Amino acid sequence: MGSSLPILLSFGLFLSLGITARIVALSKPILWAKPHSMVSWGADVVLWCQGLPGVDMYRLERLDSPGDYQDQPGLPGPEARARFPLGSALANIAGRYRCSYRNGSYWSQPSNQLELVVTAKEGRAGIWKTQEGASPVHFRIPAVTTSHKGTYQCYGFDSHFPYLWTAPSDPLELRVKGNPQTLSPSESNTPAVPGAPTSPHISPEKVDIPIGPTSQDYTVSNLIRLILAGLVVVSLGGLLAEAWQAWRVKFHTLSGPPFQAQGPTAP
Repeated sequence: MGSSLPILLSFGLFLSLGITARIVALSKPILWAKPHSMVSWGADVVLWCQGLPGVDMYRLERLDSPGDYQDQPGLPGPEARARFPLGSALANIAGRYRCSYRNGSYWSQPSNQLELVVTAKEGRAGIWKTQEGASPVHFRIPAVTTSHKGTYQCYGFDSHFPYLWTAPSDPLELRVKGNPQTLSPSESNTPAVPGAPTSPHISPEKVDIPIGPTSQDYTVSNLIRLILAGLVVVSLGGLLAEAWQAWRVKFHTLSGPPFQAQGPTAP
């Protein structure tokens, strides 16, 4: 009995620690932005952090500024979330955020990072031009399908300020052409992407692109076909030469040495 007592005490301590660990392992909260994580300059921005009911306190951290955080008590009732108003969308609020919550003396895991992007209202970036006005930046679509149709816009930003973007370019509507027999009724009648960003009072420029690989892909494919064809021709030439040589050797072997007449033998 005396030797089993320490074993029982150790097992009880282990079980107690396991139960405590399960109690304090608080789930990860969810962080989102209103009206959106990409907002125009001057818009009102609110971040929301949602955890568990009955949470004592929520904390919002700005990861680009160490030590910059806000604490808010949880809202009463079953909502289990906290509201963090950031005010007007200016350069000083753009960046990366995360939140966590405290229950008693235990903190939850941090939420996933939220990247808050602030775009300008003026100084439009042309869709075929970079921010510096140099040569265009190309966004290639290797093989066009009906899923690529829709309205596109581009933005520009400085690498030193990755969360401060220019205003969006004029919208570009991409329409995909193809054989109607290859398109399902749902694809051939699908309207433009709902909720796609468009600039007010600006009609989107329209570009028609055929279904399938681009011209660059055709060039590469043709080059590969020519190389393969050349290898096949060379291989066939080698086989023919080898067969011709084998036939010559076999022919000389079967014919034997040339016949020579012999004179009469001496008596």
